Amino acid sequence: MQRWCGICSYDGTDLGGWQSQLDGNTVQDFLERRLSQIFQRRIVAIGSGRTDAGVHARAQVFHFDGNWPHGEDALLRALRCGFPRTIRVAKVMPISGDFHGRFSAIGKRYVYQLQCGFTDPFSCRYRWSLGKMKLNLDTMAEAAKIFLGLHDFANFANRSDRENSIRTLCRSDMAIDGDRISYVTEGDGYLYRMVRRIVGAIVDVGRGRVSVDFLRNLLQNPSLPSAKHLQSAPAEGLFLERPFYGDGFDRLIFGEWADSLNLWKEK
Repeated sequence: MQRWCGICSYDGTDLGGWQSQLDGNTVQDFLERRLSQIFQRRIVAIGSGRTDAGVHARAQVFHFDGNWPHGEDALLRALRCGFPRTIRVAKVMPISGDFHGRFSAIGKRYVYQLQCGFTDPFSCRYRWSLGKMKLNLDTMAEAAKIFLGLHDFANFANRSDRENSIRTLCRSDMAIDGDRISYVTEGDGYLYRMVRRIVGAIVDVGRGRVSVDFLRNLLQNPSLPSAKHLQSAPAEGLFLERPFYGDGFDRLIFGEWADSLNLWKEK
């Protein structure tokens, strides 16, 4: 059975996230329905990771298995039919059987977009509008840096007590462009709602509700109960920018695009 790798992007505003749900309104559901029509049998699509309802993706990678005799271009043309306009398959290619969309990933990049003041009707689906909040952008940039490195992120995610909450972030930056702010993070893995909790905490620092030292203490003491008072940023500003793959898969999947996306540096 041939294994295939694909890249898709989506506007998650009106979708139920990546993972299949009973109502069938998820990216995985749409992909699997279309693939099953093409291959005339049940096809399962495995993504690099889950995105929640309302979260977007610029380059979600997935794999599936199926024998197709007509070439990858024909398969891509077939795959570009039958989706809502908010989902786009950008690429599909045959790949070795040892590749796995989720387990071969060695890291991910997420971007969260914020707007000082109020968003216009054309960007409100993709930015957290901060409205009349008065923010100290310098302290927000300082707060972003404390998440770098290896930490127990139990206080910055909704998680099961049985889940290992230790993760390593090699990038945690705030970029400011006029009234627009972007938070960019790269790490070896992320817990449920971890990025949104981090962004919410950074905004709380900017508003003066908590201090940078308060967040640092939560990182150093993951059993502290006070983290429940931190806000979680809304879904609309979050983008899965891309996963990273080792063992030569990254350049094979992304091609020249890999360089433009600052190829993950394995250590």
